Amino acid sequence: MKRLLLLLSLTISIILTGCSNHVAGEGNESEGQTPLFEIPEQTKYKNNPQAPDDQDLKEVGNRVEDMDGRLALKAIKEMEKYIEVGPVQMAVKDVKVLNYSPSPDLVDYFHAYTHNETNFNYIKFTVAIKNTGDQKVNLAPVEVLKTNTGEELGFKDDFYLEKLKGVYEPGETRVGQMGFVLEHDWKELESMRIETSDVLDEEGNVLVEGGKLKVDMQ
Repeated sequence: MKRLLLLLSLTISIILTGCSNHVAGEGNESEGQTPLFEIPEQTKYKNNPQAPDDQDLKEVGNRVEDMDGRLALKAIKEMEKYIEVGPVQMAVKDVKVLNYSPSPDLVDYFHAYTHNETNFNYIKFTVAIKNTGDQKVNLAPVEVLKTNTGEELGFKDDFYLEKLKGVYEPGETRVGQMGFVLEHDWKELESMRIETSDVLDEEGNVLVEGGKLKVDMQ
């Protein structure tokens, strides 16, 4: 009887462990695994007309100023996380929270993104997308971005505008930056969830429903 009870206990423990691991993995999101694809190296920084170059801001408190304005690094999470949505593989890399005071000639531009256009905080990260399939696909890497503070931002809120949304040729890979203004207190930011759009074919038919990827800032 004792042996039978021990076997039943071990069996239940194994089943529960397996269920727990399945939930934590969230299905199509890889964490702590081999990268799905090699992100092309950006050997030359592509100056974005909307914001200063922040690539040398690697420690909280670092600052930079150029003709576009002044940036200060408030938080950083150096990481690389992948998601697979049908034929599309995507990576999110190196998340930063930056405080930005745009130059006077850019203030009007940011009025479309925030009412605090002279000084605001924003979250910024690198995105890499690869179409591994044999047909063209259409997608938005960030259809919705949700933070633990309750903010919900869409692709139209990305002010970097580096043409990451649209049609991808078979085998095509793109790398770029995305930036979203934060209206809530950045100090309360603990995590964000990125939801991609559905992956569509050339006729606009859904090939695969969008996926989700969570990034912890702690």
